[in-house]
Amino acid sequence: MKKQGELKSYICSIDGEHWTSFNATSYGHAKSQFLIYLDDCYGDCYLSIRCKCAGSVYTSEDFKRNAKYRGIEFAYCGMVVEVDGNKGVITGHNSSANLNVLFTDGKWKGQTHNCHPNWKITYFDKKGVVLKDFKNK
Repeated sequence: MKKQGELKSYICSIDGEHWTSFNATSYGHAKSQFLIYLDDCYGDCYLSIRCKCAGSVYTSEDFKRNAKYRGIEFAYCGMVVEVDGNKGVITGHNSSANLNVLFTDGKWKGQTHNCHPNWKITYFDKKGVVLKDFKNK
């Protein structure tokens, strides 16, 4: 059984045929990410969204291309980062070629924000060792 708030991969769809992957902490979080992704979907859309847990955190090929473009080839979904002194986890990327970070502490705890990959951000490996530090940028 998964712990509350643990990052997992979910797939979401409205029609049951076209599925999109999201890294989220719950079905509701995945649905809200899908709603943002849809962009032009309104209120009743939320009730039509179907989500399934797909297992472990997923790093897509699009994310890997985006990370290479931004000069952070080492980054992956589920990686722990610190942005302007607030810890979080990378959940994906967005159309701005920035990172989507789910904050795990600080003033944005529980929120996912669009974060520039080189602005006051520190990247940590799985053991908590600093891989790259952009704090002074």
